[in-house]
Amino acid sequence: MDKIFQDILLRVQQTAMQNGTMNPPDGEELDAQTLAERDARWAAIKKEEEDQRRREHAKAVEHAGIFARYAHITFDAIEQRGLPKNPSICANYAIAKDYAAHLKENLRQGIGLILAGGYGTMKTTLAVAILRAQVDRGGSGLIVPMCSLIDHLYTLRTLNREAWAQFEERIRQTPLLVIDDLGGENTEQSWVLAKVDSILTDRYNRLRPTIITTNLTRDELAGTYSGRILDRLKSTARLLVFQGASERGVMK
Repeated sequence: MDKIFQDILLRVQQTAMQNGTMNPPDGEELDAQTLAERDARWAAIKKEEEDQRRREHAKAVEHAGIFARYAHITFDAIEQRGLPKNPSICANYAIAKDYAAHLKENLRQGIGLILAGGYGTMKTTLAVAILRAQVDRGGSGLIVPMCSLIDHLYTLRTLNREAWAQFEERIRQTPLLVIDDLGGENTEQSWVLAKVDSILTDRYNRLRPTIITTNLTRDELAGTYSGRILDRLKSTARLLVFQGASERGVMK
């Protein structure tokens, strides 16, 4: 209890010092060395607090499935690096950024996005930037490659049914789900299509938005997934089509 009181007192003193409202006791003047030691102690406390916030934020980013390759992705970082000259990418970037700017309302209404197009056209990058905006504002979400989602569900169900149930519940309940590379999974197994249908239907009914990236065309999606899934996706998600060659070998 004494330790808690001391920490509180020190923080009050620190705030008072920063506001210029703290004076030394009557008749006592602090010498330069004492002032320097006090300032150094408060600076160390502030640095530790900032470091702790950074560690907690990094954990939140990783918990959302944003790992090292995409951990630096934000809309600011994309703009600093520079957008490619591809007109469809530039147009879709503006739409994705606007979606993130109105994220709270989009989440409330259960509105998602479908980012469709060829390889290397920044679909995943923009989806991650949106999810990162959600995490940065203190929200939660998850990005998962479609092949990994199915693999996790299959493996966990075999090895650990409790972990499997928890993972599937998170997929269904997370406020913002990003499914990367829809169509990259093995759709020849009927249970896979049934599981995709079940998850998307559940999120649709709960007004939980889903952002989907896919390399499939609209016709290819229609030939792979049931009409019911596509109808629900189209009614709750805006379709952004990315055209042009891959930018992976061009962007630095």
